[in-house]
Amino acid sequence: MTPDSPLHPDTRERLLAAGAQLILKQGFNGTGLSEVLQLAGVPKGSFYHWFSSKEEFGVALIERTRDGYLADLKPILADRKLTPLTRLRRIFETALEDCSQNGPAVECLICKMAMETANLSAPVHAAVKCCYQQWSSLLAQVIREGQAVAEIDRKHDADRLGNVLVMLWEGANMRMQIDRDTAPLNDFLAFVFDTLLGAPSPTR
Repeated sequence: MTPDSPLHPDTRERLLAAGAQLILKQGFNGTGLSEVLQLAGVPKGSFYHWFSSKEEFGVALIERTRDGYLADLKPILADRKLTPLTRLRRIFETALEDCSQNGPAVECLICKMAMETANLSAPVHAAVKCCYQQWSSLLAQVIREGQAVAEIDRKHDADRLGNVLVMLWEGANMRMQIDRDTAPLNDFLAFVFDTLLGAPSPTR
């Protein structure tokens, strides 16, 4: 199978990479299939070999972004030399470092598509929602580990707190885009880890 064949896995990846690049610039609804094909350098038939519709393509893009993010987190989550609270903080510090290196205008594809949620089809909307639920569940697990070793106060509901952290982080990211400055992300870290998750209350 040659790289030019529509059956070659590289063709699928080229389409997804092109789609991600365009959507980050102009949104999902603002990106046409013809633009994706032109940027990827593949014929229309190759697209429909891998995806039955733009909707299915959108779901695949979200899953690709999610998988890449989770792969980046895996070394942090698996590093048992770090305490749970340190691992939790490191998750967000890694994202901050990426924004600092690539500039405050850097955007996340899932966040970009989430902003269009009212105009997304049900399957694409569900894929975006699922990604946020998976992320908050992952954070909740680390929070529970922190509670088990008395690093994080047990007064917090882990699932609710994981969800709140995701919401706060996404809000900080939006403000970063407005201000073109990573200061909101630093404010997030200071508030969450110095105030919200400060020293647990003493056991009585």
